[in-house]
Amino acid sequence: MKNKPNNFRDMGGLACNDGRTIKQGKLIRSASLFELSDDGKRMLDNLHINTVLDLRSDEEVANKPDYVPLGSTYTHLPVFDNKQFDLVVVSKEQTDRVLALKGEGIEEMRRQKYMVYASMPFAKQTWSHLFACLDKGETILFHCSEGKDRTGMAAAVIEYCLGRSLPQIVQQYLLSNEYVKWHNRKTQLLLLLLRKEKRLREVIQFCETVDTHQFNAAYTAAFKNYADFDDFLLKEYNITEERKMHWRDLYLQ
Repeated sequence: MKNKPNNFRDMGGLACNDGRTIKQGKLIRSASLFELSDDGKRMLDNLHINTVLDLRSDEEVANKPDYVPLGSTYTHLPVFDNKQFDLVVVSKEQTDRVLALKGEGIEEMRRQKYMVYASMPFAKQTWSHLFACLDKGETILFHCSEGKDRTGMAAAVIEYCLGRSLPQIVQQYLLSNEYVKWHNRKTQLLLLLLRKEKRLREVIQFCETVDTHQFNAAYTAAFKNYADFDDFLLKEYNITEERKMHWRDLYLQ
């Protein structure tokens, strides 16, 4: 049992371009809320969270259901369906498939990871719900399984709209590698014990970490057909400058 979820981060204290910082205890990112100790559950209960937004697939939720903090509304809105990307590991069946990969199939796994990132900005139902929660100034905990990819993209968009610079956003995104480091070491050790080839080990390592190439796959896809990222947010999600200013008044101090 864990005293707090993995990759658990209060976004409070992050500096924004207007000299203000994000308020403590209002925007929280995390990995799944599964197998928590009683202390871990009490910690979440005491955060007075309005909304838990679960970004995982149906299979992930079924295998590792969340603990829902007292007084919170739980909403499950997958960023993608794992059937779209059969080599992106979210189920035991997919894990078995990945471990059996050979040859060009290994590179297909890497390609699918990039495809996942390119698709994420267009998860309309998910992001629209998140933005509606921001409109109301809710205390939000949003998460996926490891808190790095889908959660990392959600955090990046929130940070951007609150007025953080792109280098600041990328720095926070890459910080996930520190939080998942121990888990990744265990995975690589297991792959060595299973005598999996080096190429497969490297691609799995790539998929279990985050890097700027993955981030850029999402960022580039988002404004591919738009003048810039602000234009994308406006035309895809009706995020106007007035709406951003409203969020900043609610979440910055």
